[in-house]
Amino acid sequence: MPLIDVKLYEGRLDGETETELITRLTDAVVEVFGESARGGTWVVLQEVPATRWGIAGKPGTPPISARG
Repeated sequence: MPLIDVKLYEGRLDGETETELITRLTDAVVEVFGESARGGTWVVLQEVPATRWGIAGKPGTPPISARG
């Protein structure tokens, strides 16, 4: 069944956001494939430090919300 692999800047997720994202992504798969797909849909959320992203040939910078 489907595996949804989400990579995003470190610090963008909290417990509530993680839960909502997993739920909504799973619901989207179920809309396409039907309810039987729910139990086999995997969602992986991976936070990556901004400097490990390459954007336009340069390391990324943390979004304002992720800065201390």
